Amino acid sequence: MKPFYATILAALFLTVTPVLAEESKIDMKKLSCKQFSGYDKDNVSIIMMWLEGYCTDENEGAVIDFGKMAGDTAHPFVYCGDHPDDDIITAAEEVLGN
Repeated sequence: MKPFYATILAALFLTVTPVLAEESKIDMKKLSCKQFSGYDKDNVSIIMMWLEGYCTDENEGAVIDFGKMAGDTAHPFVYCGDHPDDDIITAAEEVLGN
């Protein structure tokens, strides 16, 4: 079963690599809410996937809940609208918990 997941993950990275081509690295502690809010849908999805993992308690298990993530995406945007100069890590910790 693990080779299947590795194949899916590799396919995901191959499809999203061009999206991030303009930035090969993003320092999440330096990514402001204003910058995050300006990203396109594809980049927001990638960042939200990372934030969900970052804010997940290690005792919660290794599960990706796409439905929850889709619902959670609105929370950082609302927070960032009120705090455009905060970094995205602070926003995520406030609205996604950690």
